Amino acid sequence: MRGAEPKGTAWSPEEYEAYIEKHQAWNFGVNLFDITFFNLAMSFIFGSTVLSLYTSYLTTSAVLIGLIPALQNVSFFWPQLLLARHIERLPRKKDLLVKVSLVERLPYFFVALLALLWPSAPRPLAYAVLALCLTVASAAAGLGGPAWNAMLAKVIPPTRRGRLFGLSSALGGILGMAGAALSSRILGTYPYPISFGLCFLLCFGAQILSYTGLSLNREPPRAPNHEVPAARDYWKRLPAILRNHRNLRNYLIARTLMILGGMATTFYVIYGRTRFGMPDEAVANLTIVALATQSLATPLFGLLADRRGNKVVAEWACIFGVVGILFALAAPSAAWLIAVFVAINVSSSAFMIMAMSMPLDFGTPEELPTLVALSNTVLALPILLAPLLGGWLVDVVGYGALFGTAAALSAAGWAVMRWAVRDPRRELQAVPQAEIPSP
Repeated sequence: MRGAEPKGTAWSPEEYEAYIEKHQAWNFGVNLFDITFFNLAMSFIFGSTVLSLYTSYLTTSAVLIGLIPALQNVSFFWPQLLLARHIERLPRKKDLLVKVSLVERLPYFFVALLALLWPSAPRPLAYAVLALCLTVASAAAGLGGPAWNAMLAKVIPPTRRGRLFGLSSALGGILGMAGAALSSRILGTYPYPISFGLCFLLCFGAQILSYTGLSLNREPPRAPNHEVPAARDYWKRLPAILRNHRNLRNYLIARTLMILGGMATTFYVIYGRTRFGMPDEAVANLTIVALATQSLATPLFGLLADRRGNKVVAEWACIFGVVGILFALAAPSAAWLIAVFVAINVSSSAFMIMAMSMPLDFGTPEELPTLVALSNTVLALPILLAPLLGGWLVDVVGYGALFGTAAALSAAGWAVMRWAVRDPRRELQAVPQAEIPSP
């Protein structure tokens, strides 16, 4: 048996499988640590509360507020194909991943520095720095995304992935509730922008802890089981994957509708602040509601995904998303936003489990860098459009139109996922390997 950090690539299948089995508990633990502390980091600047609130200080335009999550998401999804072919050829994915992941984390430190060292910086400049830093961080995460998925597909068995994502989200949520309480206290105690600078600094510190867990993965080398085509042939073959892989195509249609149905997420706290006059610390307290909900919901959805498949989880994500929107439409007071955040975060918990686990079932670990990157590239356009369209609806028509449109699109996403998508895990097990469309 080899040591903890293998060097060569000429391993027999028996050696490879024995190494995976020997280090399965270790890899589960370090990835649990990584994802847990990454979730804690994000709780300090929770996107639908603290980050939205900070952005609303920098601009009054709903479109510009929506542009921040749009830039984050599109920067994560669009670059993934740039490295996917190279990643397929790597026997080990971790070596590249640890380099890219450091670039992913540093920009949060720069946002904190600006707020803490130059609190009187012009707000347009602060907005530009925020947008640039979050774009760089998300682009680095996107470039490393295929490698991360491929590494996890190697070191975590399919029947334990849902539990990994669910448990890490739950633990991150529990820690995140303390983090959100600290953020709320900071926002209530310190003036703008010092309060937000401290939140970003805490985010960066937790991300460094997350990086430590990531770097401790024990990944055995494994040469590709198929020939990686030349660059020109590789790019020419990408459209054929979508044409030939009908189930993947239907999945992407459903995901597109679900993503567009989430266009209201960025604007719930702006709605509460505008309509009900909620103070900053009350807005931050909604992060605690969100994280408590996620801590309870994600392990349950993780178990459900492991036992019944991710398709069922995706359907529940749509249902709870619509329920949350309906609560927002009916809200007579700020207190109703608690119910809104419970429902939408049950939805986001299910969506997170599905979005992280389901793509891993569409192909073998060697194919996944291309399949995942191609899927995410296709989804980049609706991800870009969703918050921008939401902001445009708020500016031009109002919140009622935003919530109604989001509910209709979420319902359409449920229908496509329910009747047009087959569980890819069962399909992959049932179809002979030669018949599965290959990149």
